[in-house]
Amino acid sequence: MSKMIAKPWGYYEDFFRSSKVVFKKIVVNPNSQLSLQTHGNRGEFWFVTEGTGFMVYNELTKVLKPGVSIEIPVGVVHCIVNNGDETLVVYEMQYGFCSEDDIVRLDDKYGRENESGLGMGVNGSQCNPVALCDNLKKENEDAKDCN
Repeated sequence: MSKMIAKPWGYYEDFFRSSKVVFKKIVVNPNSQLSLQTHGNRGEFWFVTEGTGFMVYNELTKVLKPGVSIEIPVGVVHCIVNNGDETLVVYEMQYGFCSEDDIVRLDDKYGRENESGLGMGVNGSQCNPVALCDNLKKENEDAKDCN
């Protein structure tokens, strides 16, 4: 049985959740984005099925479109941005020690704190996808593209 969780950027739907693995569907509304974040105890694998946008992967950006898959190891700074007119759908598998408390937000467009309640990370500013990515390298092979 799946469980939908509403977020300011859209929603996610859990299909399976344990302490060692999670499988979920992430739906990002147009002109919305997840927080710029990192995790200390889990890695993630993403597979895009619908829509377009981009992701931040440390200091790089990567175009997201159907068929793109990305591995995000523990500690990598990342976020998903939907700068298009249609929803962006990404399936995510988390591995390691999986908990929604393992989110360290570095920037958040919606002003949210870390899930742990410890407050914002690096600078606490509102995340602007254009400003955020103006100085980032584009389409670098270091982004662990699994395609």
